[in-house]
Amino acid sequence: MNLSGKRVLFIGPQFFGYETEIISELSLRGAEVDFLPDRPFRAPVMKALVRFRRELLLPWMDRFFLSSLNQLGRQHYDIIFVVQGEGLSPHALKAIRSLYPQARIVWYLWDSLRNKKSLRKNLALFDACHTFDQEDSKAYGMQFRPLFFAPNFAEQRAHELEYDLSFIGTAHSDRFRIVSEISSQLSPQAKYYFYLYLQAPWVYRTHKIFNSSFRQASLSDFRFTPLAKSTVQDVFLKSKTILDIEHPRQTGLTMRTFETLGSRKKLITTNASVRDYDFYHPDNILVIDRKRNPTVSSAFLASPYAPLSEKIYEKYSRAGWLTAILA
Repeated sequence: MNLSGKRVLFIGPQFFGYETEIISELSLRGAEVDFLPDRPFRAPVMKALVRFRRELLLPWMDRFFLSSLNQLGRQHYDIIFVVQGEGLSPHALKAIRSLYPQARIVWYLWDSLRNKKSLRKNLALFDACHTFDQEDSKAYGMQFRPLFFAPNFAEQRAHELEYDLSFIGTAHSDRFRIVSEISSQLSPQAKYYFYLYLQAPWVYRTHKIFNSSFRQASLSDFRFTPLAKSTVQDVFLKSKTILDIEHPRQTGLTMRTFETLGSRKKLITTNASVRDYDFYHPDNILVIDRKRNPTVSSAFLASPYAPLSEKIYEKYSRAGWLTAILA
């Protein structure tokens, strides 16, 4: 898809550098891109408020978006591309439509609407709505499109494997318990890299009180600084197998799943729906039951990766994703 000469307003989350990946792909296609964060703040407590008491912040966020658009001073956009859009209210979207009546406004969700119920009101305000969640696509008439992997994860270069298994992710829901149970099964000779991230120590203390899976957790089990994208990529390239644990309330496949695919690594996942995808291969993907003593087979860890068709890798690349969304 050629976007040469097109002006694009991209509104999305600042999340582990994925926004820069999308901007890069838009720019490679010739688009002139303006970016606005979908949540105009970084403090964890403010992000929590957006999720649980979004209505309290909407008037302030409405002013932010309208003020930011005024500062950008654009008279025209061809495409307004929204990923997530947690800070966008129906009022703000209607104002954007009024400012840029000729623009095609496209929405992509990489979270389930079960987790973002307040965003359901925005569905009718977009020209096209896409989701990574197959259940949401059926329930709300959205177009189904899984996530992608960035080009860096597709680099095929020689590298020494340092880890038999690795996991990097935010320690939400039951992730700590599952990682702990799996690490206890690994042989003393196994090498692994587990990085459980929390936004701040107070988040840990809150989980300790309200999340039963944190009962055996200690503050030292977690890290409070997000890893750079380059570090995540480096761990991937040095890992034979990646552990993936999706949120219990989502059925869509995580970005981690596709980064594993792009890196041509083996995957251990709690998401049984992966069996329904065209890249599933039992030699490459092991599904574990998060509720019933998740068990990792030593035979699976020891077996080699089975290469797939190049068309599969192209389909789930960053370029393939953007083409499908903006087509």
